[in-house]
Amino acid sequence: MIPVMRVRVTDHALAAIVDRIGAVAPEAGGALLGPPGTDLVTHLLPDEEATVTHVRYRTSARLIEEVERLQHRGAARFKGIVHSHPAELPEPSDQDLREFGRSLALNPHLGRYLAPVVTHDEGPPAAHEVVSRGVRVSWFGAVSVAGETEVLPMHPLVLPVSASLTRAGAQEVGEPEVLTVQEVPVLAVRARFDQLPSVSAVLFGVDFPATPPTLVAHGSPIALPWNPAAAAADRLALAVTAARRPRRRSTAPGIARLREAPARASALLTRRHARRGGSRLFARSAGLLAPELAGRHVVVAGAGSVGAYVAECLVRSGVGRLTLIDPESVAAENLGRSPYAVRDIGLPKVRALASRLVAVNPELVVRAVRRPVHGLGARSLAELLGGSDLLVAATDDSRAQRHLDHLAYWKGVPAVFPGLYRGAAGGEVIMTYPDAACWGCATAGVRDLSTGTSLAQPTDYGTGRLIAEPGLVVDIQHVAAAATKIALALLHPPDGESGDARIARFLTVARERGQSYVAFGTEPGYWLFGHVLREAPGQHAFQSVWMTVERRPDCPVCGAEDTRTDPLAATAQDVSIGRLRHLLRTGGRS
Repeated sequence: MIPVMRVRVTDHALAAIVDRIGAVAPEAGGALLGPPGTDLVTHLLPDEEATVTHVRYRTSARLIEEVERLQHRGAARFKGIVHSHPAELPEPSDQDLREFGRSLALNPHLGRYLAPVVTHDEGPPAAHEVVSRGVRVSWFGAVSVAGETEVLPMHPLVLPVSASLTRAGAQEVGEPEVLTVQEVPVLAVRARFDQLPSVSAVLFGVDFPATPPTLVAHGSPIALPWNPAAAAADRLALAVTAARRPRRRSTAPGIARLREAPARASALLTRRHARRGGSRLFARSAGLLAPELAGRHVVVAGAGSVGAYVAECLVRSGVGRLTLIDPESVAAENLGRSPYAVRDIGLPKVRALASRLVAVNPELVVRAVRRPVHGLGARSLAELLGGSDLLVAATDDSRAQRHLDHLAYWKGVPAVFPGLYRGAAGGEVIMTYPDAACWGCATAGVRDLSTGTSLAQPTDYGTGRLIAEPGLVVDIQHVAAAATKIALALLHPPDGESGDARIARFLTVARERGQSYVAFGTEPGYWLFGHVLREAPGQHAFQSVWMTVERRPDCPVCGAEDTRTDPLAATAQDVSIGRLRHLLRTGGRS
């Protein structure tokens, strides 16, 4: 006796069958796909080029090619063919039976060949049927019994994947995808939850809703309490509400192996989406930027409103390697002026920013260093800069800027130093490169002219760090955008090696004139712009002036060769009160 056969189908796939096959006049059809080694249907691939009449459907060669392409690209596997009949024929025809036998013979690995029939009928469903919005889906499967093909009715079980996400308050982002994680097939859905804003994806096991899905937040799992006694479509909503309180990690059978690798599953999902549009990621900057940016390495010191914006623009422009340095965590007050989100609050800035950048380009190589600049040590920082093509120094610590300036210049690494003036009413971008003036010469030579203006932003006494104060995000990003363009230009050799990349010519005149300091005004009449450009018609705000900076001959960073100092040379030891007392007692002997 042949046991009763069951088939499982997600509500997402069932809705696609109803909408795409049941919404048109018979006959129409398509391919069914799902995770390998399971009886689960998760996707419909409509046959747009099928040969059809009102009583006959024949699959197209294009559908077969598309199925093969999808199977080669991902983990989803072919399960069978669905097609529609006139309302009075909810069962396979004789022609169907012959076709099912041939199809099963061609796909013996399936074990059974799914062959549901779609009709327009609102009557009550039989045990092997599902009726939705006036469309009946009658499920059949072809199996081989004693060398003969038999077509038997199948009992469908609809898995409430989309319904569960909707009731849990999730917003789906893109189509579900079949993944295989450590040989475990899962259905991955990119989704956002209002209650759990850090969640980026949901991984449904093939035994859902008997066991809970896995929520992935920043590459790590969120354990879900699961109540099998609740209505199937309500279990996820109840679990998400409860998950906001800390609970012990779930060890439900059949899902433990999946929980060992949620980060890998999330990365797989991200890479799949990237591959679909990855070749076009930088299509809109063709001819403006060189493809060689993918091999460039940029160190970004400071992941605040300026550094984070510059880093993201560099990645979106094609830079392939980043090192992010910042000791702080994301706070609520950072959200108004930085690319961070509520889900990032409490996370290290470098970690949150790295996750955001990899989501833009999964091929990005990014290193997150949660340390202050001085905490890295001169030699470690020098090694880091020595392996880079550019430094973006966007810290709020003048001592760190000075330290970075000295190391970068000593190593011959071009650098960009963006900065904002008080209230973001203006700002500056200083660029350094071999034979140009260093950051120290630029700031000493220009800021001395600003006596009595708001250029000199106050710092915390004893620390050298800027005091945070209000400033419009658009004004901050105006200066940061200019810093990014200068950075991109510095990443392109000025000698024509970058081919026709237009950005390579952006700094040609500025380099010739030694104009390494750019000042910006974001408010009307700000600083010197109100005097120099007062009579110029059409001037209001968002102005800039490029200034030539001379190197001081005695500068220890960029001066004459015999005046330059090695930033890695031993420095004088800091003497504490205790150390001083010890020296006095011992007469200087250690």
